[in-house]
Amino acid sequence: MRDPKAAAQKFLQSILSDERGLGLLHGPEDSGKSALLDAFILNLPGKVAVADVDGTRLHAQQFLSRILEQFGYGLDLDSADDLLKMLKVIVLHLTRSHEAPILIVRNLGAMYPSCLAVLCSLASQRVHHRYALRIVLVGDRPFHRIIDSPKMGAIAERLIGRYELKPEIGTRVPALIVSLDGQVIQQLDLADSKVLVGRSDFCDIYLDGHCISRQHALLIRDQDALILFDLRSRNGTSVNSIEVTTRVLHDSDVIAIGDYRLKVLLPDAYTAVNLRAAETADTARMKQLEDARREKVKRELDVAKGELRKA
Repeated sequence: MRDPKAAAQKFLQSILSDERGLGLLHGPEDSGKSALLDAFILNLPGKVAVADVDGTRLHAQQFLSRILEQFGYGLDLDSADDLLKMLKVIVLHLTRSHEAPILIVRNLGAMYPSCLAVLCSLASQRVHHRYALRIVLVGDRPFHRIIDSPKMGAIAERLIGRYELKPEIGTRVPALIVSLDGQVIQQLDLADSKVLVGRSDFCDIYLDGHCISRQHALLIRDQDALILFDLRSRNGTSVNSIEVTTRVLHDSDVIAIGDYRLKVLLPDAYTAVNLRAAETADTARMKQLEDARREKVKRELDVAKGELRKA
């Protein structure tokens, strides 16, 4: 049986050896991406310059500054354009002096468009007819719509492949089976704590259609519960044909968003929590009914006692 971690390390090494030198490593939070990347960086030759940057919500100037700092150049420049020009000069120097430097960008899906534009500019830089910078993109999913968009051509033409890491053994997460017009189009593991659904390219689950809002709904994992929130969408969200704004989801629930249907698959732990919640709710309702019956009997006894006194 193939060792997935060894295969992932081999994929990362292939980014260094392939002349295109750019790859995407993706997987959920509990897939071991961080440990894998740390081991990869640790085993690199000492003369190779590495910048390991988390791209989450960085503006272009912040993004460039952090890359420069990790390459050993802390510069106080006023604009992103100046920082980009200086970074390209430094990358050129590093490539000519040693081996091509490596840029690792984590959380690709949380980057602003301005940073993606900078990334494309860096990806297009060449030295002596070869690419100047090796790039490892890291995220929680394949990002087909981002990488394959026309604006990301400099990235797409260099991409040697996408390597998917699965959740580590012993972890079980909720999943969705997504269908359109009765045809299953994909099954998704909900390994992240928050999953945004809509027709924006930056949603975790992209659903296309004029009935779907750009940010339509949000799924949140809270301990062993999966909760759905409608984000004030234009056409609403339904669960089992009932329109909802907030809903704790059960196994086999079907979420309707536009023409799409998302069937919920929950692990045993989630199912047990939902059953306990249902039992608690049923117990509360039974107690309320019993209290109401007792109150009714008490009122009837009080009336009867009053009538006896009058007699």
